[in-house]
Amino acid sequence: MLDNARGPKVDAVENLYRAITCPEWWKPEREGPSSAAFNWPKFSADIASLCTPNATLSRLKKRGCGLVQFNCGEARKLEFDARDELDQEYPDNHAHAHVYCNSNPNQRKRQARKLSELCVTIRPPSF
Repeated sequence: MLDNARGPKVDAVENLYRAITCPEWWKPEREGPSSAAFNWPKFSADIASLCTPNATLSRLKKRGCGLVQFNCGEARKLEFDARDELDQEYPDNHAHAHVYCNSNPNQRKRQARKLSELCVTIRPPSF
């Protein structure tokens, strides 16, 4: 997607919530997310200053989901660009953002691993 076709950039000082919705996205041995949670060309997150952890988790249909947080500016240094954009499934969620991985597809897994290491666990999953 072209940069001008995306929504407005999320400010670098903002933190983003990423829901951990499946076991493959969690590394129990380090009590943090795996790179699989971020190894996508585009993924959803919530802007933490516009919601609460409970609000983010309440939209998920799966039980046991976890939640992690990362800083938008630090993610941008890894070529993950957060944009304030509507979630078609939950149009009332004004905290929603899409995070685009702008790195070369061959580098995406490495960048996803680095992003996973920056995360702070808000709520571990209970799969």
